[in-house]
Amino acid sequence: MKKTVKKLVAFMLVCVLLFTTGNFGVSTCNAQAANNMRGVWLSFIDQQQFLRGKGQADYDAAFRAICQTAASKGLNTIFVHVRSHNDAIYPSSIYPWSSQMLLGVDPGFDPLADMVKIAHESGLQIHAWINPYGYRNKMICGNPALATNDNIVAGVNEILDRYAVDGIHFDDYFPPIGASNINSMVSRVHQTCAAHGKVFGIAPQGNIQNCLASGADVVTWLSTPGYVDYIAPQIYWTDNYGAAGNNTMSSTRLAAWKSLDKAGIPMYVGMALYRSGSPSSSDPGWVWNTNNLAKQSAYAQSLGYTGYILYNTASLMAPNAYQAQELASLR
Repeated sequence: MKKTVKKLVAFMLVCVLLFTTGNFGVSTCNAQAANNMRGVWLSFIDQQQFLRGKGQADYDAAFRAICQTAASKGLNTIFVHVRSHNDAIYPSSIYPWSSQMLLGVDPGFDPLADMVKIAHESGLQIHAWINPYGYRNKMICGNPALATNDNIVAGVNEILDRYAVDGIHFDDYFPPIGASNINSMVSRVHQTCAAHGKVFGIAPQGNIQNCLASGADVVTWLSTPGYVDYIAPQIYWTDNYGAAGNNTMSSTRLAAWKSLDKAGIPMYVGMALYRSGSPSSSDPGWVWNTNNLAKQSAYAQSLGYTGYILYNTASLMAPNAYQAQELASLR
């Protein structure tokens, strides 16, 4: 009995230390998961392919197959697009039903509730992936009046109040409203997630200068606690970039991103499984090798990254020959 009490006290102390040091990426006291991220993105595009237009039984069966495949490939987390175009894949008091994933109509059930249940039953964590302003193709989609910082924060709170998701996740689309405005929103979302004991992170595009030009202030996010619990830059290049295939673009950008991490924020590498086997005159490495992702992951780990996230689910479910070998080399 005394040993059990001592273990419980020690566990609680670890949790308190992690919380008070600002390392909210492990605020659920699951340090192992935070240091061993192996995730996959389920985008609104893949939702259309696998899940859109299905009734609840078929929807659940399709999502269960996705989760079981992910788990069989050694993954532990799925990032599910729940708000992509200023709308929602769950019944919301703020946003209308998703135009892209549910054709703008009430499906007669709550897809997010089913996803959370199925992901957890499959042994996966599930993070609610949001495009916060619904900004795509240089425009705010849907009703622009909904794309306010107050609504974004209220929408995050709505998800965390209603669903047992393991985190909130943003992608790399931000409108030209200024870094200070976006930073204010990001900080408020972080505070909301921390209050719920959940992790919050962002997956910015891999070009740092493009991020800064679009108002995604990754320098501040990685140097000042209180913005994000992790960053997952999308490094969608090989080390055989360029017409001659001799530009180590992947490694160069991985190192550049890590050099920004002055606050010790956990970092994962976003990797382009979908590009493997696709001919590219600007990046021939995707057809020269079938172990690009394994090499990228290993180099990222040597720099201090603590995991990876794969794009996309379609390539996970029906990989071509190159993608199948990439997946095998990752394990």
